[in-house]
Amino acid sequence: MFKTAAEFIEYISHRTKTTHPDSDLITLMEELGHPERKLKCFHVAGTNGKGSTTDYLRSILQHHGYKVGSFTSPHLVVHNDRIRINNVNIPDDRLLELGNRFSWAIDKYDLSMFRIDTLISIYYFLEEKVDYAVYEVGMGGRLDSTNIIYPMVSVITNIGFDHMAYLGNTLDKIAFEKAGIIKEGIPVFTGEPKKICLDVFDRVARERNTTVTIIRAPKGYIENGKVWFHYYGYDISLPTLALYQVKNAALALRVADYCRTQEIIDLNREDIKAGLENTFWNGRFEVIRENPLTILDGAHNEHGITAIIDSVVQLPHPLCIIASILSDKQYDKMIKTLKHLCDELVITSFSNYRATSAETLAGNNEVTVIDDYREALRYAEDKYADGTILITGSLYFVSEIRALYKGE
Repeated sequence: MFKTAAEFIEYISHRTKTTHPDSDLITLMEELGHPERKLKCFHVAGTNGKGSTTDYLRSILQHHGYKVGSFTSPHLVVHNDRIRINNVNIPDDRLLELGNRFSWAIDKYDLSMFRIDTLISIYYFLEEKVDYAVYEVGMGGRLDSTNIIYPMVSVITNIGFDHMAYLGNTLDKIAFEKAGIIKEGIPVFTGEPKKICLDVFDRVARERNTTVTIIRAPKGYIENGKVWFHYYGYDISLPTLALYQVKNAALALRVADYCRTQEIIDLNREDIKAGLENTFWNGRFEVIRENPLTILDGAHNEHGITAIIDSVVQLPHPLCIIASILSDKQYDKMIKTLKHLCDELVITSFSNYRATSAETLAGNNEVTVIDDYREALRYAEDKYADGTILITGSLYFVSEIRALYKGE
């Protein structure tokens, strides 16, 4: 038995891999009587934007007065923020109680941390009687732990090159893995524009007797510290400087509007507008300091770096970018892109089992290398006191920096 939530989290945090053939949760769910099928939920996959899209859907539902569970990863501040109800983290006492209750299953099925979190979220949401739950896929889709759920709508934000060692090294292979969340007869919405990926989605959808709705998001613009866009009869202003959030917000809008018009969920247009305009996904173009202007963005892969370009080019100069990227990403391409966006690119490192030294990340690129990220921050704050600092890269890195600035 675990005595504290911290002890439980420390224990599961080291369970990054499993070897048990039944560790995919399927057999465990059968043994438990399929509790996951009792949830009314949405399922969100994609290379980037799935966390934001999940939170937009959560906010829309919550603004109508529904009690909404959300499951996202990785955590930004504490492990508990992966499992939330109405945007409030699961309390330590509930996390501890559920961890102890299912310790037998952890051992019997050799569950990894992510599978443990998925299991706990299901029972927490059910026992707290949420009206709806929104699940973000951890990685891929077809083999992801969250794929045990049966959603009302499936969502695939986009497809890019990430986790290629697990998902494949071509867009169609990655798209096939993401399309694994498509269920029999369940409608699918996507913001992905590439034909090679859409062909995969369409093939899988036809095999499972459903259809794919493709979202063509509008262009947004920045004015008065917000992003504005008009789409599907809605005029929306988002409390962010991130233009890429237009795509995620528009996708959530269409999913919610579909549920409204098809009378799947009791919603109105005011709920949808208010839900989008009153939520902000931390760590996504988040201003954490005004002087010097300091912004955090978890653009953790090449696709994510491309997505932030439109917003970055509008930032006041001189601009310094501080980046730390996990070693299993296409970091050389990411660094080359970032280098052309700023006056100085500082490559640094942080503590993570997938991280590597700043010198290794920098390679032959002409960048500033400061291995200690605290020293890198001091350097940028001194040199760019009258400019802008953008801190980006790994979500784990952004989380660590955010905690430092917020004192968490």
